[in-house]
Amino acid sequence: MRSVVFLSSILLSLNQAQAQNITQTSSISFSATPISTTVPSATVALDTPVPGQGDYPPIQYLCENGSNTTYCAGVLLQDVQLAGIFPDSKTFVDKPTNGTLNDTLAAFNALGSNLTIGTVETFVEGNFKGEGLDLEQIPIEGFVQSPAILDNISDPIYKAWTSIVNSYWTLLIRETNESSICNGSCDSSLIPLNHTVVVPGGRYREIYYWDSRWIIEGLLKSELYTYAWNLLQNMMDFIEIYGYIPNGGRKYYINRSQPPVFIQMLDAYIKVTSNTTILDRALPLASAELEWWANNRTFNYTSPYTNQTVLVAHYAVNNSAPRPEGYVEDYETVTGTSPALNDSAKAELYSELATGAESGWDYSSRWCKQPLLNATDNNPALRTLNVKAIIPVDLLSLLSGDHTLLANLYDLYANATGGASPGSNSTSSSGNSTDIVQNNSTGTSSTGNSSSSTSSSPAFYHRQQAQLFSDAILDLCWDPAKSWFYDFNTTSNTRSDVYTPAGAWPLWQNITPSELTNNETAALQFVSGARFLLGKYSGIPSVASLLATGLNWDFPNSWPPHLHTTIKAFETLGRLYPNASTLSNLTVPYAQVAPGQLGVEEADLQPQPASTIGNVSLQTQEAANKPWPLALSIEYANRYLGAAFCSWYSTGGAIEGLLTQLPLSELNATGTYTAGQSGVMFEKFNATDTDAAGGGGEYTVQVGFGWTNGVVLWAAGEYGQYLPTPTCPMIPIIEVSGNGNSSVYSNGTTVNGTGAIGNGTSGNATSSLLFAGYRIPREE
Repeated sequence: MRSVVFLSSILLSLNQAQAQNITQTSSISFSATPISTTVPSATVALDTPVPGQGDYPPIQYLCENGSNTTYCAGVLLQDVQLAGIFPDSKTFVDKPTNGTLNDTLAAFNALGSNLTIGTVETFVEGNFKGEGLDLEQIPIEGFVQSPAILDNISDPIYKAWTSIVNSYWTLLIRETNESSICNGSCDSSLIPLNHTVVVPGGRYREIYYWDSRWIIEGLLKSELYTYAWNLLQNMMDFIEIYGYIPNGGRKYYINRSQPPVFIQMLDAYIKVTSNTTILDRALPLASAELEWWANNRTFNYTSPYTNQTVLVAHYAVNNSAPRPEGYVEDYETVTGTSPALNDSAKAELYSELATGAESGWDYSSRWCKQPLLNATDNNPALRTLNVKAIIPVDLLSLLSGDHTLLANLYDLYANATGGASPGSNSTSSSGNSTDIVQNNSTGTSSTGNSSSSTSSSPAFYHRQQAQLFSDAILDLCWDPAKSWFYDFNTTSNTRSDVYTPAGAWPLWQNITPSELTNNETAALQFVSGARFLLGKYSGIPSVASLLATGLNWDFPNSWPPHLHTTIKAFETLGRLYPNASTLSNLTVPYAQVAPGQLGVEEADLQPQPASTIGNVSLQTQEAANKPWPLALSIEYANRYLGAAFCSWYSTGGAIEGLLTQLPLSELNATGTYTAGQSGVMFEKFNATDTDAAGGGGEYTVQVGFGWTNGVVLWAAGEYGQYLPTPTCPMIPIIEVSGNGNSSVYSNGTTVNGTGAIGNGTSGNATSSLLFAGYRIPREE
């Protein structure tokens, strides 16, 4: 009976939505989004002394070679950040100065000692511009209104929504604002780039390294090849300048990198475009990046399992101060210990914090000695960070895959040029080139030697390196008893027992244990945890971890990269078992999971709240009678697209002529809607609440969002033909026909007599039908 009450308001809400014209279309007409800048605002009395004065970190030579700047660790940065006049530490370090650096430092030094909050607030107001003004939003050139992937999507709502997501690149494309470049006239943290960038969104207002791996996936699906080219050129510019690719496009990031995905991006670009002209410049630089990782992040380790010495890698940042963009959080983590840390211990913890950021997983239980100390306060767990001692299985997988791909790309280049050495024509490359190679053999599964792969060739060397990392993974990280890959902990000299989606990355990179080949039962054991999680939680099953620590990368958060890499692992199993069996039920009970695989007992798992599961089905009809690797891929794609769509719809999304916006009174049920929104793409999702965003960590959940959009476009393009109409757990969607008859589309409940609904024409509408949603109240 509860549904009937809300159904009775549908006609009213439809008319209200149409009257207010609150819709989101796929129109690409350009209007730059106004940049919102933050004004410093004290949260305590203005005469309050700034904390921490006199206790400053040592000079950080990896930030502007130790120069005195406004965005590197030092007296000015610490006093401003600890004054607490901005809610996000990243805000201040993204603000350029009004005048020269010398003028700014002179104004700060004139403040004297014993600074108060009010004094610092006045100083910042008078000497700094708004954050984000150094990059400007520009319209898309060559936008493809209907990329080919749309033809692969069966459901009209998903098809129209994917078209809208396709248009979202215009919100994220940026160029360096030439008028704001300092050139000595001011001080800025921006690294000016020569090519267009695509930013993640929100506080991430500049280019980021590993985000770009999934951004480029989406750009390629959107057929925006020039922007993919520009993205790769920016990455190569970074390598030319620094010898590696920094975490992001700000100077305070250059003391660290991120997961090395450049070669993966390069390979994806060539696979789609067959444009090999980029290789003339890219191959030497890709080799240089891997050389940087070899020189700075690899070491030999003796395996406790085989007593063999293996080549491994880890994240390890030379740092002894708070991260500029996370200054307050790091300072409080390090100085809030009891008993207090000595200088050496402080430096080590600052290094661990920066190293966690280099991993991309900042932060997660996989890095902590004691992750469950306090779920509402991150600091106790962060004080047990042990990142540098961890050999991450996903990092080893990337390095092995990178070397394999690079070997294949060297072979491809040699075949295309008759054996010429790359680098001779790097300045003549163009994103508009159409050097088409008919036989593109850059797949990661290739291990054969071409004519160029002699013992002295780059291809031969890179295949050797790939094998060394692969051997290390199979030795240190593969647990045949648990049938999963885990990080290796050098502190305890044993494998971690933390189950994460990183364990799927070896299969993504075609590193397969012998136990999984020619043994379908063993392969099913590998996915047994994934199958259990599919039936346990209503959201995206590739949850970052199973421990609810409150940390950014832990339960219940599910992240777009993990959805992509998990499905890619399923696809590898599909290639191993092209005639895989079909399963009557994709989900399994906990008792059928490989013993110990999940690392926690069933009773210790977080529950799926009944208040958020709503009408979600744990299986889709479209996955029935499919070989199980394909069925799992369909199920996971369906959960991801459902989470992205439903959270978008919950925050004001609508499709002109097809799907009306929810009534305004129902838009903020998850606490993530703000007035004026027309649908939000979140950076992460909640595995137990499909209609909501993820949470936790040191900053609020961000919107935009580059890698979310990229994985939506990829998943829709690859699996859209299998997917039914989206089912939002707490938002049944009604199909309303033009004659006034309607039915509950998502759960089968028939409702008649809502009256005639006016329906205008739209390029997104595929029939005379109009869809509307209504929210089921959440149980307290």
